[in-house]
Amino acid sequence: MIITPLAAESLGVRSSSFFIETADVKVLIDPGVSLAKVRSGFAPHSLEIRAMNERWRTVKEYAARADILVITHFHFDHFDPTEPIVFNNKVLLMKHPTETINAGQRERARELIRNYRTLPRRVEFADGRVFEFGKTSLRFSPAVPHGPDTTVGWVVEASVREGSTCFLYSSDIVGACRDEHMEFILSENPDTLYLDGPLTYMLGRGFSLEDLRTSVSNINRLLEMPKLETLIIDHHLLRDKNWKNEMRAVYVKAESVGKKVVTLAGFLQKEEQLLEARRVELFETQPVLASEPLLRSSAFHLVKELNKERR
Repeated sequence: MIITPLAAESLGVRSSSFFIETADVKVLIDPGVSLAKVRSGFAPHSLEIRAMNERWRTVKEYAARADILVITHFHFDHFDPTEPIVFNNKVLLMKHPTETINAGQRERARELIRNYRTLPRRVEFADGRVFEFGKTSLRFSPAVPHGPDTTVGWVVEASVREGSTCFLYSSDIVGACRDEHMEFILSENPDTLYLDGPLTYMLGRGFSLEDLRTSVSNINRLLEMPKLETLIIDHHLLRDKNWKNEMRAVYVKAESVGKKVVTLAGFLQKEEQLLEARRVELFETQPVLASEPLLRSSAFHLVKELNKERR
């Protein structure tokens, strides 16, 4: 099994996209890239826009190679409804678009389905199901809350298993802060676990100190899984430039049990680019690249919102 991270906050964008290749099948999980509309009072810096354009091109290149596309929920950093050709002749496994879903994600799912029409070769709703492709299996959790409650909806977790090797993708469970988040991960007992980290940059705004404590405790519990070798942690957590301070206990635990903890950038042996977390600093220290255009595809909804604010 070959695991290739494609985009994430440690690579300068809002995303958590992976390409997984086994002997039987090529799978792209969550083909989406986005940016924070506003952070600390600032719209995206041109360096963020450049990173988004580059990462979106990468996602599209890998999507063209994929047999299967997975959409774990309908937030724009996880899928893009505006460039439906990405889904052409693919098997699409996605969270159920009308069941266990909130109003906002239901409308986004409706837009996706309206746009892709008959392009996918096959479409299946993934919640709680198992799909076999040769000797490779894709397993999905039932819908679980997106974070500590269901305010922003539900997601499905996913695993890719080839023989005794298993990669697990948590989707957006915001640091595994509920028992429902843990059940699927523990049952799959992966070798490599991708986990979106806790919302430390939003403490007190829908994510409490108690949620953070629970997340850290649960992450440390996951590090005790007997087969786990590598924990990749990224996404929400890397929107906080001081994220390592919040994860000190996790690194101590990982060292004590002999497990590796890395970001997506670290997994790729690249330098971390925390562009959103450093947005204010970027505007203070980096020149704005006036020639950097927004690509319509992954930036479409961001452009709409920014234009609304300008009017």
